[in-house]
Amino acid sequence: MNIKLLGLLCAAVLFAGCAKTVEVKTPVNMKAKNYAEALQSADKSCKIDEDCTSVNKGCCMCAGKEAVNKEAAAALQGFFMKECERAACTLQMCYVDIETSCQNGTCVGTPKPYKNYFVK
Repeated sequence: MNIKLLGLLCAAVLFAGCAKTVEVKTPVNMKAKNYAEALQSADKSCKIDEDCTSVNKGCCMCAGKEAVNKEAAAALQGFFMKECERAACTLQMCYVDIETSCQNGTCVGTPKPYKNYFVK
């Protein structure tokens, strides 16, 4: 009985040593010190336009927008809410929206045309 147990243990150790280490990639650095650092680490990979979205670059609208992967946007939300829940921002209109798309496997943002801000 002990020999079988020892054999199984050796096989398990051998198998564990041969197994590939799979790196789990997170959409943002969850140990980031602040929202800006988390945003900088955000995943921007994509396969299609629908993989991309935009997030605020800072607490206020006028800080602009950044194109990121949708999973990264969801992960950034916690950082944004923690840092920006009490941010004092002006109520002016800012023309900083972007339209996101997937180009060569990377989420890219282009400024939204000025005429698209107004209702016809």
